[in-house]
Amino acid sequence: MKFTTRLLALSATVFMLAGPAFAAGLPDATKKMLTKLKLDASILKGLDAELQMPPEWIAGAKTEGKVTYFGTFGLGEWPEFIAPFKARFPFINVDHQRASRLGRVDKPLIAFKQGRVLADVIAAIGAQLKGFKDAGALEDLRVLPNFMQVDPDMRAKDGLWVGEKVKYWCIAYNTKLVKKSDMPKTWDDLLTTKALQNRNLGVSDRPHNWILPLWTTKGAAYTRNFIDRFFKEVNPQTRKEGARAIVTLAIAGEFHAALPATDYRVADYAEKGAPISWHCPEPVPTTISELVIIKGSKAPNASKIFLNWYLSREGQIAQYYATGGAPVHKGLQEIGFSAYPEQIKGKKAAVRSADSLENEFTLALRAWHAGWKAAGGFVAAAPEVVKTTLTKIERGGRMLHFKVGDAMHKSKVSGSRTQITLGGKPVRRNQLKVGMNCAVTYGGNGSEAKMVACK
Repeated sequence: MKFTTRLLALSATVFMLAGPAFAAGLPDATKKMLTKLKLDASILKGLDAELQMPPEWIAGAKTEGKVTYFGTFGLGEWPEFIAPFKARFPFINVDHQRASRLGRVDKPLIAFKQGRVLADVIAAIGAQLKGFKDAGALEDLRVLPNFMQVDPDMRAKDGLWVGEKVKYWCIAYNTKLVKKSDMPKTWDDLLTTKALQNRNLGVSDRPHNWILPLWTTKGAAYTRNFIDRFFKEVNPQTRKEGARAIVTLAIAGEFHAALPATDYRVADYAEKGAPISWHCPEPVPTTISELVIIKGSKAPNASKIFLNWYLSREGQIAQYYATGGAPVHKGLQEIGFSAYPEQIKGKKAAVRSADSLENEFTLALRAWHAGWKAAGGFVAAAPEVVKTTLTKIERGGRMLHFKVGDAMHKSKVSGSRTQITLGGKPVRRNQLKVGMNCAVTYGGNGSEAKMVACK
């Protein structure tokens, strides 16, 4: 059954297909995640074959340095994900660096064009796929044995990218303020759902997560009309906050529901007792995060070993365990993974892949922002760069103060979105100190910095 046609949900039980001997041979980290996910070791059947690598890769990796991976794992997520890999390949050190799109994607592309390679493996290059292709920056991943283990809808035909994980983007709703029975069955129904009209729905400026999947599935004419009606008839609250923050605002009762929201983020709050649940109108907006290897990698063999493991059953379940992102492995599609399986089971999917980002993103974004601005949505000022000296630092680098002309300015620093460098090398915000000379790229006083480059 093709992924783009139907989504299936995680079964409560995975039948025993492998004996205790197979389970006994697994790393302790893998046994731990299977136990916590309540999955039987049989789900990893065939893993031994998937972990077979060309001998020359192994030999080469032992002589190479670390693999530099520009990814999106949170600080607490990365150790959980990488533990099984470390147990299997202790001679390979994967240095994960989480950065904003600017630092993770744009900066490496600029560097490649200048003849430098900043990262060996990059995740979620999104709309810059064409830029990397045009620069000839991407390796053909069809050399990876496990490339063919990925669902065909989740890998590039030309082999230049492969899926990392799948996310579902639907609606988080406050269970004290709106009934489950009142939630819309389809996206068309959302336009007439009374419980979510008249500013009772909070929406963040994240159209790539749900509008673009609808655009590529339902077509440009349909989606333009939907966007126009959405802002006029639903009359949502247009929020500055991101997709995670608006879920907390829905919990607090700021509005009845939040859009877009991922299932696993909502489940985290629900498990802690928050009055929140998750609902998916059909078709289910589904995004695929992609992985690439950069040509000229300083650790080509180790990079291929890491990525091949990542695409294996073990690697895919490890990233689900760590992040909640559903696997791309075709052997796991018939099982499916979601914190709210009843919300995706049997429903059609609206899929956004790297290819749709390359071909349709600009048109969809233009249509969305026309409606967003007309509805009074916040539009950040064009970023400017100021060269200044840091005069005050608050909360471990979360807020910077500096002088611009005769005025004192401040700028927020995100641990994930702001690219921070010291002497040209990426650092964390808590390494910034008063007195440093820095170039701050931001949208004006009080805004969040896109980049802080200090000497």
